Amino acid sequence: MNLYWGDLHNHCGISYGHGSLEAALARGREQLDFCSVTGHAFWPDMPTNREKHAHLIDFHTEGFQRLAGQWERVLTTFESFHEPGHFVTFPGYEWHCCAFGDQVVILKDPTGPLVTGDSVDELEAALAGREHLIYPHHIAYRRNFRGINWDAFDGRRSPLVEIFSMHGCSESDEAPYPMLHTMGPRDHEGTAQAGLRRGRRFGFVAGTDHHSGYPGSWGDGRMAVWAASLTREALFEAFRARRTYAITGDKIQVQFSVSGAPPGSVAVVPGPREIAWEVVACGFVDKVELLKNNRILATWNGPLEAPRGSSGAMRAKVRVEWGWGSKETPVDWEGTARLHGGTLLEVESCFSGPPILAPTAGHEEEIMLPHQLLGHDGTSCHWRSRTLGNPTIRHRTTQALILTVEMGRMDRLELAVNGYPAGDFFVRLLEGSRSYYMRGLQSEAVRIHRAVPESCYRMAATFVDEGVEEDTDCYYLRVSQRNDQWAWVTPVWIERG
Repeated sequence: MNLYWGDLHNHCGISYGHGSLEAALARGREQLDFCSVTGHAFWPDMPTNREKHAHLIDFHTEGFQRLAGQWERVLTTFESFHEPGHFVTFPGYEWHCCAFGDQVVILKDPTGPLVTGDSVDELEAALAGREHLIYPHHIAYRRNFRGINWDAFDGRRSPLVEIFSMHGCSESDEAPYPMLHTMGPRDHEGTAQAGLRRGRRFGFVAGTDHHSGYPGSWGDGRMAVWAASLTREALFEAFRARRTYAITGDKIQVQFSVSGAPPGSVAVVPGPREIAWEVVACGFVDKVELLKNNRILATWNGPLEAPRGSSGAMRAKVRVEWGWGSKETPVDWEGTARLHGGTLLEVESCFSGPPILAPTAGHEEEIMLPHQLLGHDGTSCHWRSRTLGNPTIRHRTTQALILTVEMGRMDRLELAVNGYPAGDFFVRLLEGSRSYYMRGLQSEAVRIHRAVPESCYRMAATFVDEGVEEDTDCYYLRVSQRNDQWAWVTPVWIERG
């Protein structure tokens, strides 16, 4: 199996949102292996009290009509971007519902009309004959307030559940990233842990729910899937097998099994269970937690201090971040990172769109690719970008690249960013980060983060659990980095036999 990265739930101007579908798919292609862009399509039990909800009714109705009026063009556009083995696209749409919770509909192939129903069962019936997925998102809102209805949940129909997006985290009511949207707070009965406790079986995924045409916007939610190949057929097989996990943004690689059974599977193990996992993170690992029946069974902490290294070469990850400065005036960036000594092994982009969960007026003019990695080789990489300052002290609009390097202590990483020279010796980057202001006080800036040695981002362990608690025990893994990037790995269900 190969590990692929995607986002099946995000929005642009095809319904209500910002930006063209073409730009959204081009941006998704920059840092994802597969994606959908989901137009808002239906709300069968939308409120009808115009005195109280006139704006809500008109806003959604206009968006639904906009998508319906261009559905054939939308399907054609998805197919034009589809390139098996390189970038896979899935058409899809969103179905709102107070009683059953909001659902994402993903179609395997770009054919057929938009269809709906008054319940999830009716929606599924309307899609009969077309290979599809229906799965819930922002599930932790209260039931009947567009949160999940676990009584109506069907794991055959919905092998996946979205537990993280810009709305927040729905793993539990005490998880990181609370829900702060106008739709309200989290409710325990809607969380993933509440569903698992009720015996529901589903794979964990994340999606941005971004409304500004930026699939895979870093930090807002992405999904990982283990599949045989990068094709619609292989990905759909993996979705149905629940070989998935949710990440916030950093592409944290996780392998996890219980007595050889991978995430999403159900296995019979009459005796002790051997848990094995391996993590290749993108920053300092904070901790890896193994949960059994929603309780923490074991915790592995990341290294408290990075080794200073030997005189030989060391593999590490170095994050280069840029932005800050004015909130009103965009800054265009041209940047080059170059190693003087050592080797540049890999570059991962951490590009994000404006922090927009619901469309707003006055959005800036669209740029097809506001951030782009232009190329890299064994010693350098080059990028361009446009940023605005962070809108609040709690919302970032900075952009970043993660460089995987192999360097000796006295090798140098040098930057040339908008004509400004920056950089330092690798041994100094192992000690801490360095920041550089492009035009003096309160101007835009660049930060080279502290270098993360491989011993601090790669971990593995095995663990034997000899306790059988229930007829079916549920195990899952979660991983956190010090920079507040997370991964939640789909459970393995073990039956006592």
